[in-house]
Amino acid sequence: MSTDRPGHSSIQNASRFLGRGQPGKTGGTSWPAPQARRPLGVAHRGASKEAPENTLAAFRLALRLGAEAVECDARRTRDGQVVVIHDGEVDRTTDGRGPVESHTLSEIRGLDAGRWFGAEFAGERIPLLTEVLEAARGKALVKLEIKNDPVPYEGIERQIVDIVRGLGMEDEVFVMSFDHECVRAVRALAPRLATGILYAGRLVDAPHAAQAAGADALCVHRGYVSPRDVDRAHAAGLAFFVWTVDDEDTLRRCAAWGVDGVTSNDTRLMLRVLGKARSGT
Repeated sequence: MSTDRPGHSSIQNASRFLGRGQPGKTGGTSWPAPQARRPLGVAHRGASKEAPENTLAAFRLALRLGAEAVECDARRTRDGQVVVIHDGEVDRTTDGRGPVESHTLSEIRGLDAGRWFGAEFAGERIPLLTEVLEAARGKALVKLEIKNDPVPYEGIERQIVDIVRGLGMEDEVFVMSFDHECVRAVRALAPRLATGILYAGRLVDAPHAAQAAGADALCVHRGYVSPRDVDRAHAAGLAFFVWTVDDEDTLRRCAAWGVDGVTSNDTRLMLRVLGKARSGT
């Protein structure tokens, strides 16, 4: 099994993809030469261009298309269950209304999360985090964003760690958040879990921010990426992921700059472009 191809070759150990292990000259971890790195294609909320985001239909389609990783968002219901939905309110992606945290799991499960996207998806439900992880287990890396807003969910870090451990997926899940305190808490609870900090802006010292959170990676909005940023991250022993890229030119540019992964809503385009980048065509 090749070690230079992320995704299927590394889902048995997400930390291996992130470069943990060999101490680097900077005190972090060593990285392969730029030509040996391969960008990981991450299906954003599943194959969300072709199926309703963050539903099992979207994740299963992404896996069928060959995605090496899928990204999902975790929030908590009023009765303390972890479900997969991006927005703080259910209005945009279901036939319901109001904050996720104001609904019980039973109420959440009664909402239609597919009809808004297309009649063929009517009846799709907001899935439990456990269901998404089980769908991807042994098939793809799961990039899991903890949506700890607008008010932090007390104890959600331990809850998610327990779910991941309960499924035996510590080596197949990557946890990230805009709440860097949350990332630090996950790292303290589960040092084996790969983690990253999300941000959208020009940080004065992004590698330091990641290190302060005990993170393995930077997860950066596409508008704030440069070759220098990628090089600085790698020099510090950090992986560098970019979100969310849906055009061919930017996908190619990211691959050329040596980023370690790119998240996209357009799974087919992403796999085609990054596949060519791997083969050098």
